[in-house]
Amino acid sequence: MKDPISKELIFNYFSGNATAFEKDLIDRWSADPQAREQLFIWLVEWENQNIQYNADVDGAIIRHFSRIDEQTEETIAGPAAAQPLQRLPAQRKSWLIAAAVTLLLLAGGWFARDHVRYEIYTTGFGQIERLVLPDGSKVVLNANSTLRVPRFGFGKTTRDVYMTGEADFAITHTENHQKFIVHTEKNFDVEVLGTEFNVYARPRRSRVVLNKGKVKLHYLKGSETDQIVMRPGDLVTFDAPGQASVKKTTNPANYSAWKAHRFVFENESLRDICDLFEDNFGLKIHIPDSTLAAQTVSGSFTALNAEELFEILADDSGLSYSRSEDGKVITLDY
Repeated sequence: MKDPISKELIFNYFSGNATAFEKDLIDRWSADPQAREQLFIWLVEWENQNIQYNADVDGAIIRHFSRIDEQTEETIAGPAAAQPLQRLPAQRKSWLIAAAVTLLLLAGGWFARDHVRYEIYTTGFGQIERLVLPDGSKVVLNANSTLRVPRFGFGKTTRDVYMTGEADFAITHTENHQKFIVHTEKNFDVEVLGTEFNVYARPRRSRVVLNKGKVKLHYLKGSETDQIVMRPGDLVTFDAPGQASVKKTTNPANYSAWKAHRFVFENESLRDICDLFEDNFGLKIHIPDSTLAAQTVSGSFTALNAEELFEILADDSGLSYSRSEDGKVITLDY
């Protein structure tokens, strides 16, 4: 008998087009651990095939002003609508366009607004977004994160982007060896030519992990700027005052495992894991006992959302918990 669960059916389910019967069938099938692992493999494949479309904003603006240019070639004479259309002198036409654009900019503070100067990508709690930038570079934006990409000149005069949160980058090398720079709000920037790396810039901590290639970190050390050249496998972390430390990691890919909805912990304290829940899912976990908060967890856990991950961790650690009345705060205990 043919297996009722196929990749085509699962892709249809991820697209939101599965019937109630099919959803129930998938729920029962995915209860098996082996089937669940296959579900995540297909999820990653589906997400890679459904990367967000990036509009050609530069081209659209050029076409827009081309239409204005064509329309101002002719103007309708005042009250005598039946009069023949008259051509404006080229100099006057250009002046009118310039004046109109200037008024628009001054009236709205047009260029001062981020949503005009930048294409802004933002993810909510628990959301992961895959992007392809105009230069062909690929970015996977983790939950509760933002990436700003200049609308004008990106890939031509600059390849500077601005991020908060966490993102994984696979940068395309250009023929003219143009630098790609990731700016953060944590007093450090990442300069690359062509490589794969992960940037984590959250309020409580920051780090950069290099998978392939070479990157140069520029960071503020006291009142002066310093730099670190990273090699594959390097992990650079920044403490609260901004002091950098470098160490080797044998599995740099573990720091990007979240792209496949997998969470890898290596002697991670429960206190730090609670920070992850708040940063990625907006869920506050309170641990009154300091000894319990310092307890460490190691292992690889696959989960689609905060609820699944929390249940797995609580069960694995043998912990009990209670929820606040509004369900927004969880308190952990022995």
